[in-house]
Amino acid sequence: MQNFREAVEILEQKGLLLSIKEPRSVMYEIARELKAEDGKRAILFEKPLLSDGSPSPIRVAGGICSNIRFILEVLGLNTRKELRELLRKAINNPILPVESERAPVKEIGLEEFDLRRDLPILKHYSGEPGPYITTGIVIVEDETGKFSASYHRMTPISRNRLVLRAVEGRKLHRLITKAEQEGRELNVSVAIGVGMNILIAGATPAEDRDKLGIAGAISGSPVELTDCETVEAKMPGNAEIVLEGKILPRIRELEGPFYEILGKDVVRKQPVLEVSKIWRRKDAIYQALLPGGKEHEILMGLPVEALLEESVSKVAEVKNLCMTPAGGMWVEVAISIKKERDEQPMLVALNAIVAHKSLKRIIIVDEDVDVENYEELMKAVVQRADPSRDYKVIADILGSSLDHSNIRFLAVKGEKVPIEYPRSKIIIDATIKGPKELFERPEIPPSGRKSEE
Repeated sequence: MQNFREAVEILEQKGLLLSIKEPRSVMYEIARELKAEDGKRAILFEKPLLSDGSPSPIRVAGGICSNIRFILEVLGLNTRKELRELLRKAINNPILPVESERAPVKEIGLEEFDLRRDLPILKHYSGEPGPYITTGIVIVEDETGKFSASYHRMTPISRNRLVLRAVEGRKLHRLITKAEQEGRELNVSVAIGVGMNILIAGATPAEDRDKLGIAGAISGSPVELTDCETVEAKMPGNAEIVLEGKILPRIRELEGPFYEILGKDVVRKQPVLEVSKIWRRKDAIYQALLPGGKEHEILMGLPVEALLEESVSKVAEVKNLCMTPAGGMWVEVAISIKKERDEQPMLVALNAIVAHKSLKRIIIVDEDVDVENYEELMKAVVQRADPSRDYKVIADILGSSLDHSNIRFLAVKGEKVPIEYPRSKIIIDATIKGPKELFERPEIPPSGRKSEE
């Protein structure tokens, strides 16, 4: 079964990896390099320096998923549509994880440690309160035996404690709440540096399914799990690094601000994870992700495309579908369909909203429009949609908490006070409604000149 270092090796073989052998500090320098190569090449940092200037024995790799092509190369696929089909099949036909004694991650175990000293955790931007782990996948088994696996940013607040963002209403938050109601801790493992199958499954919003089962189906073989030693939890045995520990009941600390895909996220009181042991491979590679960068957008948005296609295919023949760069691959989707009747685009859009509630703008176009070409998509919007008839606004509806466009200043006793209004969504039907010949694309025929004998 493929692991993280094999993904790095594949990208290197394809000429899609930059290896930096000179020292680079976890304090902004590695982030600066990741920004410079964002979407162009992944990077392997051979000699990371910790915040005190000392060398880290752990290498750092970032940008592994910063281009959709990278993901396709690692998984042996050719197109974005093939990836959606693979993920749809994996969601509906999971291969459940198995227990195994093979555990390369257990080559080194630390029970006396300092998170900032023993891990090359990056500080990315000046506005961050501290360094952030950005690829930590929290793994926990629920009461039904299904495994939840999801990304949660986390920052050290002491030698062995992290505060992590757990979005309200999502699976981990619900598990934390249930454990607190029962007066107990929540035992978890946090995997850093896993195979592409778990990287994609962990980002897939299919919380009613076994996430590690989805990962197994993506790779075609079950994820191999091994026991944690200090808590009752499981970990993927071929991860690069694993933290095992417990989320403490009813303890909250301030988390944030953090730079998200649509701007700066606010400061909140969030749960605390107490780490009891660190496991790592002897030559471990720490996986880094640049907040707000292309990898952040792709890992959030790409798995959503499979769920959207599943939903909208119930009401239309979908030719292609794409979470757009303008929406940070999270709040805007473009869908091309083979339209059978004029009422169909609205039904397609409503099904998309049901599948992904964070959508803010849904654009429906004809099958001749390449939705992966944003310039071509916007031309279709301008040329084929009349605002008064083809733009539909849905007011007072749940949207993404990352979208701050609903915040306005209100004058209160001479002072400007920020007010958060209810969010809304817009549906744009940019399909052709009139004579199709008016929108025909011009073609230049072959030369009419007779060939010389």
